[in-house]
Amino acid sequence: MQSKQVLRAAGVIALSTGMLHASPDVVSASQSHDAVQRGKAALAQNPDLDRIPNQILVRFNTNDVQLTSAARALVNGQLIRKLKGVDGLEHIEVNFPTERAIEMLNALPFVEYAEPDYVVRPIAAPNDQFVGLQWGVNNTGQDIRGVLGVNDADIDGYEAWDIRTSAANVIVAVIDSGTQWDHPDLDSNIWSNTDEIANNGIDDDNNGYVDDIRGWDFYSGDNNPDDADGHGTHVAGTVGAEGNNGIGVAGVAWDVQIMPLRFIGPFGGSTSDAIAAVNYAVNNGARISNNSWGGGGFSNAMRDAISNAASNNHLFVAAAGNDGVNTDNSPHYPSSYTNDNIISVAATDNRDQMASFSNYGANSVDLGAPGVDIASCYTGDGYVWNSGTSMASPHVAGAAAVLLAENPSWSYAQLRDRLLDTVRPTSAMSSTTSTGGVLNLHAALDGGGGNPGNTAPSANISSPGNGSTFVEGTSVNFVGSASDNEDGNLSGSLVWTSNLDGQIGTGASFSTASLSVGAHTITASVSDSGGLNASDTVSITIEQDQPNDTPPATPGRPNASISGGTVNLTWSDNSDNESGFEIRRQQRVGRAWTNTAIIGTTGANDNSFSDSPGNGRWRYSVRAINSVGNSSWSSWRTVRIR
Repeated sequence: MQSKQVLRAAGVIALSTGMLHASPDVVSASQSHDAVQRGKAALAQNPDLDRIPNQILVRFNTNDVQLTSAARALVNGQLIRKLKGVDGLEHIEVNFPTERAIEMLNALPFVEYAEPDYVVRPIAAPNDQFVGLQWGVNNTGQDIRGVLGVNDADIDGYEAWDIRTSAANVIVAVIDSGTQWDHPDLDSNIWSNTDEIANNGIDDDNNGYVDDIRGWDFYSGDNNPDDADGHGTHVAGTVGAEGNNGIGVAGVAWDVQIMPLRFIGPFGGSTSDAIAAVNYAVNNGARISNNSWGGGGFSNAMRDAISNAASNNHLFVAAAGNDGVNTDNSPHYPSSYTNDNIISVAATDNRDQMASFSNYGANSVDLGAPGVDIASCYTGDGYVWNSGTSMASPHVAGAAAVLLAENPSWSYAQLRDRLLDTVRPTSAMSSTTSTGGVLNLHAALDGGGGNPGNTAPSANISSPGNGSTFVEGTSVNFVGSASDNEDGNLSGSLVWTSNLDGQIGTGASFSTASLSVGAHTITASVSDSGGLNASDTVSITIEQDQPNDTPPATPGRPNASISGGTVNLTWSDNSDNESGFEIRRQQRVGRAWTNTAIIGTTGANDNSFSDSPGNGRWRYSVRAINSVGNSSWSSWRTVRIR
């Protein structure tokens, strides 16, 4: 098993030579655009990709230009763009095996993390043409596509509209597949960047985007965030279709500023573009964003971008996902990040039941909202029914906009708490969401609701770090904290559970050496006497202890590639107990192989090596080593350098 310490040592040795060919910190706009488009082209060719090939996200904890440039050079990397809003976060392209590049960068002491640029996709929902009723804002038990509803199974929209319909000064970013900004039921509610002069080819407001008069298309890299899919337009209509204008539907907010931000194309979108869109929303005045998308793995970079949004008083509303799973155990991102400015939304139907497709989680999903057979705007100036948590989330984003308009001095935390504290309790939500209820806009505006005066507690895990690995039998120290957020009504201390072992401890700290071998999702949860819950999670791995009492197995015959006179070797690691590998080389002189020499060693699990022997014919083999003995030498690999 390879240790972080060994990796760091190997990385620093390689770095000393990599500094000679460090990549620049500044790239041209055309180079950056070309690199981004290569990722889009790869996704178009293979729509099933789960990450953008040859592109990664890396966050440095140093401002030393030589170190950051050399780190990129270590993995043959080229800076694509610096993602503003998170200090030290870069989007880079690598000419190197991507997973190996991530491993090497993570081994460097001045790298906070390196991770894939995951592909995320809109949460799919079926589309059918319709002219119908919006039961989500006013359910009278009407027939919705053959299903009779339950009276008042809605968000009390009509009652709320008696108090306020307008959020004219509130900007809501719709981060999605774009928005048909000239749709007749949306055009008057599209945000306008008044600091930018249209079509003059100049970045008048110095925000890094030229002629961005109505948002930005991060997928295509231009100033036209139009919608070729329909998903984002449907979402935007639920947030803020023009109300009381005699056509179409009415948004939860009749009058609001919708900021269209496109980052999803026909085959999905990248995490890096999602981060850029969130940063744009925050930097250009959006207090709320709707995020009806998800997929990919846990991204430190995405989490950090959402954290930066919180520091700028931004509420991030996210769809819980359409997999029908408990996200307490199977996280769905971005809705499952534990940032306190996220509201995660499940979908309900017109009979107050949770939708069969909706994700849920007593700790990880906050509330329900209408998400089945939702009537809203669609591309081509049309209207359709759509279903999904994608349709539930914008009900909450629209409600947040109306609530902020009513209380313009409120922070994101006050908006979140009011929306969660005033839900309408339902049996379907009681054990599947943290609040136990469905969005109630009227109660939020009026100040009543299911949990009056109660602020949700908070929970935090400070140790172990996310992604930590321990050998079986090692004592793992767990440290966390819980807060009642000044309510004084915590009902107990932290309860720690593992998806593999169940409850493993209680309290602010404890240690255990009995965790099962495997990948653990560790959750620290706390509840208060008002029925609100909070939790934090980390992922750790317990690896089986590998006895080191036998020689290691022989590695595979090395593969070789030649680049500029350098021989790059890789081989299969067939053992779990080596401490490293030795590489030997021979030279062909006449008809004989001579000058046999061991030319280098690597660390455990480090199955690559580079050599620059000069012109001629050469051959290489490798063997694994440990304190007990060495494996046999592998078969030879012959190369010729001219």
